[in-house]
Amino acid sequence: MKNVLLIMNGMAGNGRNGSSTFRIVKNFASKGLITTVCPVAEGVELDTADYLADKEYDLVVCMGGDGTINAAVNRLMKLDKRPILGYIPAGTTNDFSKNLKLVRDVDKACELITSGRYVNYDVGCFNGHYFNYVAAFGAFSAISYNTDQKAKNTLGYAAYILNAIISAPEHLATKCHLRMEVDGDVIEGDYSFGGVCNSLSVGGQKLPGITTSNLYDGAFELFLIKYPENPADLTEILYALLQGDFGNEHFVFRKVKKAHIYSQKNVEWTLDGEYGGSPEEVDFEIIPGAIRIASAISADQ
Repeated sequence: MKNVLLIMNGMAGNGRNGSSTFRIVKNFASKGLITTVCPVAEGVELDTADYLADKEYDLVVCMGGDGTINAAVNRLMKLDKRPILGYIPAGTTNDFSKNLKLVRDVDKACELITSGRYVNYDVGCFNGHYFNYVAAFGAFSAISYNTDQKAKNTLGYAAYILNAIISAPEHLATKCHLRMEVDGDVIEGDYSFGGVCNSLSVGGQKLPGITTSNLYDGAFELFLIKYPENPADLTEILYALLQGDFGNEHFVFRKVKKAHIYSQKNVEWTLDGEYGGSPEEVDFEIIPGAIRIASAISADQ
C-alpha cells in the first residue's frame, strides 16, 4: 500500500473542486492507494505542513490552480525525502499544467498520476522562496493576484483580460530601473516588464521558441521589455508582442541559471501568479530536477 496526501483547494477555479473529492479518492483506492485529504478553504486552520509533519507520503496530489501547486512545492522543498507530486489543474489559467500537458478531467488525471510517468522538473528559488514557472515584475505582472477570486470563478481567464484593460494606462507607465548580474554578465536599464520563466506560456500566452525540453535543461529564460521612451518605441513593442518576435532592441531574451538583481526602489514581484513581495535585492538560482512530478510529456523513469 502507498500513502497519498490529496490537497484540495475549494476556492480555486469555479470554487467547486470539493465535489470531486470522492471520485479522486475512489480512483486511488482502486489502485490500492490510501488517501488522506487536506482541504484548503476559508476557516480551515490546518495546512499542508501540518499533514507532512506527522506522516510520510509516497505521493502528494494537488487539485487547484497555480497558487495551490506553488504552495505545495514550497512545502515539499523543505523535506529531506520528497514524495512524487501529482497535479490536477482546476484554476483559472493553469499555465504550469500546460507545461506538463495535464488535463482537468478527474478520471484521466488520476490515471496519469498513477501511471508511473514522471519527469524531474527544475524549480526556481527567489530569495529563499520557490516557484515553478515564473517570477515577474512590472507591467501586468500583478493582474493575477489583484483580480478578485469571485471574478475569476465567474469569468475565468476573461477576468484577467478585463482587469488588464481597465488598468492599462497605469501599466503602460510602469518604469523599473534594475541592475542585474546574470551568470557573470551585467545588464542594467529601465524596464516596463521582466520575468524569469520556465514555462511554455505565461498568463495564458505562449512564449515563442520554448519547447518542453527547455523545462528540464537546468536553466530558465530571462525576458525583459525595455521602457518605451517615446510613442514610436511603444508602437514597436506592442507590434513585436503581437508577432511574438523579441529579436529587436526593445527586448532582452536569454538563458539564465543564476542572477542577483538590484533595484533603485522596491519593485513588486509575482511568483507563479501570487504576490512575491517588493524586495530591493533578489537572489535567484535554479534547483535542477528538484521535483519529480507526474507528466504526460515523457516517462522519465
